Amino acid sequence: MKKPIIGITYRKINDGKRDILKVNKSIIDYVIKCGGTPLIIFDNMDFSLFDGFILPGGYSWEKIDEEILKYAFNNDIPVLGICAGMQLIGSIDKLRNITDNSIAIGNNKHQRAEEYVHEIKINKGLLYDILGIDKILVNSRHNDTINLNNNYIIDAYSTDGIIEAIHIPEKTCILGLQWHPEDLHDQFSQKIFQYFIEECKKKWYT
Repeated sequence: MKKPIIGITYRKINDGKRDILKVNKSIIDYVIKCGGTPLIIFDNMDFSLFDGFILPGGYSWEKIDEEILKYAFNNDIPVLGICAGMQLIGSIDKLRNITDNSIAIGNNKHQRAEEYVHEIKINKGLLYDILGIDKILVNSRHNDTINLNNNYIIDAYSTDGIIEAIHIPEKTCILGLQWHPEDLHDQFSQKIFQYFIEECKKKWYT
């Protein structure tokens, strides 16, 4: 049975001697579990090979993440942005320009090691349609958030007012999440990844 090819971008780490390209296994595991074929995206790859893209968390995003997001924006290819990936989605405007829209959180209570840290309140919209519920508990490992602008729709807030989920309107599925669903083994993470994989399959029929 054909499976959608899901491109996952790397995060670069330097150990003092060399650059190491990192992809979290938990993302790969969820893609496989939900019926996709994961493939790490390297520089100069043909983006048309992929049915969808995952832009993961990290201290920042790479230049290739920007190129992928612009390609997905222009071609209406599904994107799931996690943590820094969400902040990148929140930084693209309607003309496909990217200007870093992230800001540091003052008095940060969102950088925590626990599995479940705080509740998020989900607005009616894309994330609500996926989960079918208006609040869930999530983990939290971020120092930054994004400024408000008119280029995205807010899908969820934390109880202290931090933007936790967004999507780009008029696109099939460009969804950003501030938490790390790949590290939570619950029904809500399963629903998010399953929805994303199903949206990626639709590319075959358009």
